[in-house]
Amino acid sequence: MRKWIGTAALAWLAGVAGPAQAGPAGAEGADFLYLVEPGDTLIGLAERYMASADGWRTLQRLNGVADPYRLVPGSRLRIPLSQIPEQAASARVVYVNGEVRANGRPVQVGMSLDESARIETPAAGSVTLELPDRSRITLPPNTTVAVRRLRTFARSGLTDTVIRIEQGGADTRVAPEGSGVGRFELHTPMMVTGVRGTSYRVAADAAGSRSEVLAGRVGVSAARPARPVPAGHAMSAAAQVSAGYGVGVSDRGRLSQPVALLPAPVLLPPADTVLGPAFDAAWQPVSGASAYHVKVARDAALTEVAWSGTTTDTRARPEGLPEGTLYLAVSAVDANRLTGLAAQAPVAVRLNPPAPFTLQPAADAVRYGETVAFAWAAVPGAASYELAVAGDAGFAGAVALHPAAEPASAQPQAPGQYWWRVRSVDAAGRPGPWSAPVAYRVEPPGPVPSMQDDGKTLQVGWPADRGAGTGYRVQLSADAGFATLLVDQHTETNAIELPRPAPGVYYVRVARAAPGAVPDTGAFSAPQRIEIFTYLMDGNGAAIGAGVGTDGGAGGGTGGGGRIRLH
Repeated sequence: MRKWIGTAALAWLAGVAGPAQAGPAGAEGADFLYLVEPGDTLIGLAERYMASADGWRTLQRLNGVADPYRLVPGSRLRIPLSQIPEQAASARVVYVNGEVRANGRPVQVGMSLDESARIETPAAGSVTLELPDRSRITLPPNTTVAVRRLRTFARSGLTDTVIRIEQGGADTRVAPEGSGVGRFELHTPMMVTGVRGTSYRVAADAAGSRSEVLAGRVGVSAARPARPVPAGHAMSAAAQVSAGYGVGVSDRGRLSQPVALLPAPVLLPPADTVLGPAFDAAWQPVSGASAYHVKVARDAALTEVAWSGTTTDTRARPEGLPEGTLYLAVSAVDANRLTGLAAQAPVAVRLNPPAPFTLQPAADAVRYGETVAFAWAAVPGAASYELAVAGDAGFAGAVALHPAAEPASAQPQAPGQYWWRVRSVDAAGRPGPWSAPVAYRVEPPGPVPSMQDDGKTLQVGWPADRGAGTGYRVQLSADAGFATLLVDQHTETNAIELPRPAPGVYYVRVARAAPGAVPDTGAFSAPQRIEIFTYLMDGNGAAIGAGVGTDGGAGGGTGGGGRIRLH
């Protein structure tokens, strides 16, 4: 059997462990370590772990035991790994986020990964593996690992796992059910860790390697340095790291002394229920922190990471979250790049019923008039909807809420800038997430024109706007759709004189507009229908005709055969 780089700290751990920690205790070099429990004998241990019960003689000789039937509880026994029969094992994929690949192929939940697998996580992805003893290994974004060894002890079922982290990191929960571990080691180019039932993290990058212990104890040793160690810089070989402490190994192979991890930040609790796939997380600053690591997981043990990120701020916005009860965790990062203890809080995320797809007004649309028509796509399963209109994009100010039984609503609106959004409500009255805010603007309706006809010209006028400043656009057409324009003029005043057209039916409309601007169709007043009649003239060329008025309150005048009415 190949002799792996040892974890000397495990020996120290075994030496100080009491009966409460007895049983399988990991590995040291080429040996499996066992801490004696009351009632243990060498013959019994050989039957439990070794190929033959006759192996007790090897145990007696290797460990200097005088009486194979009288072992001291809590004492440490070495069992050669080469004499422990093993069988092939596999790791089960229990969670995948993003396009994770193993040996170049996509990874899916439920897959089994065997010894020699090479696993890569993308920049926004992660994967969680579960070993036969229920140990879990979570690989965060931008991580590449190689599974060097993945087996179980044939007689006891203990795992024998060695994983090399080429880049990135790993979060582990080893033997969570307290069965102990045969061998569990994480190797980086500069560090080797070996553990017994515990929770810890390992990270590796160009600057070196780091390990932080969250529960239990970890033995850490420096691997062979990638570059020569300068004279006068002795390389530390191993350290015993307890919960709440971390260590690092520099790129020259120097192992630091254990350092206390920064305390957990004080979280500002998010809302009990978050509507939508994102929320704002905030916390109080931690003295000595240079950054903060934030993650959101699907389980309280933080092994199934749905989102993670690092920030120098005291707030973050996790996005793209799944529905359900999730767990927010925030840790402070110190100047040595060690990640501290995590503050944790549950967050209930609700995505259903889903937000409707907004139709109108579209983004940055302009509406003219005193009523705005809203419309959105119907959502299957939605019992009703709720429309919200506000004067700011964050909906922090006054918000008008309008229930709607159908995917449409018409609401009176004063001129101004607005944002709207809508959400679905289920049969139990529970709302889903809001749609994204949509900006729109309301402008006053076009001024309604009136007309006077003296038989020679048409005088069109309308109420003046205070501070209009830009003028008006006047159009005259022979059709109500204004496809054929007879007049299309700009004026700076609220009146215009037009040549009198031939008798017939015409349409006129007015919009506020700057010189040269082409207003939207909605900016114009409703088309006003004009009827032009034939006049009789006297000997002086003056028109002879009865007085005329207007229909529909459109205004009017006297002295001719013209009539204007709302079309």
